[in-house]
Amino acid sequence: MILPAGDPRREKYLKKGNVLWRVRNQGGGFNGLTGVGIALLVLAAVVSALMAAVGLSRGILVFGVLFGVPGALLILLGVILQSRKMKRYLDYYQKETGFDVEELKKLEQELLEPDMVMIGNVPDVNGSNLGFSEKKPQIACMITKHYFFMPTTRGVSYIRRLSEMVLAVYSQEIPGMGGYRSGLVFLSEKDDTARTDSLSTRDVCEEMIRELCERSPGLITERYVTDGERTYDMITESGEIAKLIHKRREKARENLNSVEYFEKR
Repeated sequence: MILPAGDPRREKYLKKGNVLWRVRNQGGGFNGLTGVGIALLVLAAVVSALMAAVGLSRGILVFGVLFGVPGALLILLGVILQSRKMKRYLDYYQKETGFDVEELKKLEQELLEPDMVMIGNVPDVNGSNLGFSEKKPQIACMITKHYFFMPTTRGVSYIRRLSEMVLAVYSQEIPGMGGYRSGLVFLSEKDDTARTDSLSTRDVCEEMIRELCERSPGLITERYVTDGERTYDMITESGEIAKLIHKRREKARENLNSVEYFEKR
């Protein structure tokens, strides 16, 4: 589902700005440590309350030490490590994208523009929506004037310039454990292999493809790519496709530069 400018769900997501920081702050192992610590403290509190109710004061001390102390230590460790990670969040994005800090600022600005396309999703995985709903959908992706941004709840993101995108195809034959998965297969010139999104519904995948095509003319939306007598399968030969398209575009840019040079002369 497209969440247009003015949609309360979109406005709530963008209200505080600093989207890159907030996406990076989600999930991850360090937040997991904090979550386990909180669970241990809650368990210690519940068990201690039960012990107090039946007059077992010694049990309160035992369970407080057994669960409460490790829980508090895990919370402290998780908070420290997460804080350290977030101090270097721009380093993560620079490494993942190859962008410098100025371009990351440009991306951040475009994410807040009214013409940014935000697409929400309510997963349907074996009958489960994974906690998402129409009122609180998963953010499947954001497409700005120049960038394709796919955040995840694990604090990692897929970010590419639209000019770098090669293909986006819906497939019901994505290899997976125990058989095949369905979802979006997408690839950029920078990728060694195609990426996949099997959480988004078919309708959402088709919305993403349609919006990418509008902003990235020439995007491949078919499974097979032909070059001379050779046909490539984007499921099994996506790396070769990325290299092929990169070479074609480099050649086109060289030809364009040559034409411009002679026109100036």
